[in-house]
Amino acid sequence: MELKVVLGLYLAITTCISSVVGLDFTGANWIWALGPPAANGDSYPSGNTTFRRDLTPTNGKVPISANILITTDNAYTLYVNGNLVGTGNDLRLAQRYCVRLVKDFNVFAIEAQNSAGAPAGNPAGVLAAIQIHYNDGFIETIVTDGKWHGVIGTPAGFEQVAFDDSQWPAAFVEGSYPNTAPWNIPGLTPAIPPESQNPGPSLQSAKWIWTNELTGPGSSVPIGARAFRKTATLPNGKLAAQAKILIATDNAYTLYVNGLLVGSGQSFTVADRYVVNFPPTSRVVIAVYARNEGGPAGVFAAVDLVSCDCSDDVYLVTDGSWKYNTGTPAGFIDPNYDDSAWPLAVTEGGFGASPWGPTTVPATNSPQSAAAGGAPNAPPANVVV
Repeated sequence: MELKVVLGLYLAITTCISSVVGLDFTGANWIWALGPPAANGDSYPSGNTTFRRDLTPTNGKVPISANILITTDNAYTLYVNGNLVGTGNDLRLAQRYCVRLVKDFNVFAIEAQNSAGAPAGNPAGVLAAIQIHYNDGFIETIVTDGKWHGVIGTPAGFEQVAFDDSQWPAAFVEGSYPNTAPWNIPGLTPAIPPESQNPGPSLQSAKWIWTNELTGPGSSVPIGARAFRKTATLPNGKLAAQAKILIATDNAYTLYVNGLLVGSGQSFTVADRYVVNFPPTSRVVIAVYARNEGGPAGVFAAVDLVSCDCSDDVYLVTDGSWKYNTGTPAGFIDPNYDDSAWPLAVTEGGFGASPWGPTTVPATNSPQSAAAGGAPNAPPANVVV
């Protein structure tokens, strides 16, 4: 008979930071429900077992989403709040899921299967990690461990939020990842998929932009500093918690995100790459202090606003929707600054346009840096290197 296990995850805080962080199996344990393997080396027989645990936010926290990484020997079906999320049937291939949560009480449940006729010893185990994102930027990470509850059998409705598992005993911890046999043997070690398949920002569709002082694309313009702004309001209540930015400027720039200082640069041939974390928000304001030191001038940028609520990322590029001012008014970097009277930027050409040619994109992130001379000072942004 086939062994089925249902797992619910109780959330213990291991990190509490305002950032988007990587999720892997660090700190997780292989668990099952029937106790230690038999003395003769046999592991678990076929049969049904059920596990659950719950998430009740504390201190008024409001969860937004859960990033889930899971694998099971032999197969699983994952539920969140009674809803089917996904399935897997190869312990060597872990899978990722992103699920929106409700604000009060959430239940994670997994129905796992230890198949009959498995190799000698018939091992069984579930390995999982879950990352919870909150609306204030806090992040919780859960690992499978002995805090889980389980009973033999698969009670009807086990995946539902209202199901009562208060009398269930604790799960058995088989051992930690990645040190527990047989899953530490080459060929049985689970492969962890990439965290994101999003391509990130691209300058290929960006435009060089400047002010109405241009007499033609790439023409010489007066020396001095100009201000540029772009406000992104995410549709349908989407939330972003990170911006990935590529930027190049002729001649120099200082970049701000939501009023905080990201960094400065002075190259139009090689872009700077930034990764900026911030508390989840549906409104992101990019401001640029740009200075021309003679000849042509332009700002060239692309932005990937990374979702934290399981929705698609939002992509921006410099184009005719940005706004400019031929000065640098006090407070223009403030996200609540009123730029409604500012005109729209003038485009000069796309990637590779004359006189700048193709812009090189670096492979590494730029660190947070000071404002350029004359640019507004501001508190530093949370820039990831």
